[in-house]
Amino acid sequence: MAAAARAWNQEYEQIGRGRFRGRLIQLVLDKLQLGRESWSPGILQRGSAPAGTWVFGLPLAAEGSLHIRRRPVHAGELLAATSHDDIGFAATGPTDLMVVVLPTQLIDRWLQARRGIDRFDVDLPSPRWQVSAAEMSQRAGALCSLLQTLTKQPNDFLYGNSSLSRIEERIFDAILDMIPSAEVIEPLHSRARIARAVLNLLQARLDDPPTITEICVAVGARERTLHLSCVEAFGRPPAALLAELRLNAAHRAFSHPGRETSITAVAALYGFTHFGRFAAVYRRQFGELPSATFARARGA
Repeated sequence: MAAAARAWNQEYEQIGRGRFRGRLIQLVLDKLQLGRESWSPGILQRGSAPAGTWVFGLPLAAEGSLHIRRRPVHAGELLAATSHDDIGFAATGPTDLMVVVLPTQLIDRWLQARRGIDRFDVDLPSPRWQVSAAEMSQRAGALCSLLQTLTKQPNDFLYGNSSLSRIEERIFDAILDMIPSAEVIEPLHSRARIARAVLNLLQARLDDPPTITEICVAVGARERTLHLSCVEAFGRPPAALLAELRLNAAHRAFSHPGRETSITAVAALYGFTHFGRFAAVYRRQFGELPSATFARARGA
């Protein structure tokens, strides 16, 4: 099991009685890795993460205690190690764990754009790494659900460079959103300018929807200021505003279809990476499925 993980250098020692049982699911994307590993009984894990990365662990379940580099892990704590660290992880009982591997360069870029922090510091005090146990469980569960869909139902996703970027952004957000911002909120007149810039950017890129990180970079605002600016100006945060603009664009395309128009092509064009989810949110927004809008326009 230890040898099966791609690009890793690690070894396991069993802790506890009974026959060892383990399972590893590892998804290697363009810029990161997402995985799930479970075992029984406990293990002592030594070794290092892939070169140039940070590795993060989010427990789904743990019957015993968890320890990292000879100290106990508290409920809601984000497990983390660099490629220069000995992972030094121990679990005293059966454990189910989500694992995310992120390149150091992309972590630094995300933190600078979204949080105003130049680098991810291994010496940050533990409260900066911690959320409530319920929130940690929710984040781990969301990553688990994403991994299941990507590995078992890949056709539900409309793959392409832009959709892959959004999937990777979701994984980054699940981990790095736990780190608080270091920014000072911009004054009201600056927030109004930021809101105008955001709207212009979103309208210009309906067929290539930017991620939140890209929006932060483009308008020169950190995430907290970006969020506040959009809520003040439009009554909704940037992600919700973008979703509505994209849905409206898709609705226009279905209402006035061209000869080559198809439902999946329009969904992919406007950045909806999961077709089933697209159909559901479209129905909530317009009271009918995309196919109904499309069929009615074809028959007109």
